[in-house]
Amino acid sequence: MTTEDQDHSEDQTYRVTASALRQLVERFERLAEEKERIAEHQKEVMAEAKARGYDTTVLRRLIALRKKRPDEVQEAEAILEIYKQALGM
Repeated sequence: MTTEDQDHSEDQTYRVTASALRQLVERFERLAEEKERIAEHQKEVMAEAKARGYDTTVLRRLIALRKKRPDEVQEAEAILEIYKQALGM
């Protein structure tokens, strides 16, 4: 392989790598934009819930609980109850 062939091969590799890198960066940027739009929609939903008289702090806690397995929820509630009793609540 001549030096010219090697240089051409390295240039080709760089272009492919740069292209792949550009695609990854652009894909990430599109996802970041989508994430921002989703966050804005979530804010709108919470504003609507608040306008309807719901306590959004409690609503957020409820949403977090729904993400957990039932045994995780039971354990957390049991620990909370123990802590409340320890504090005389």
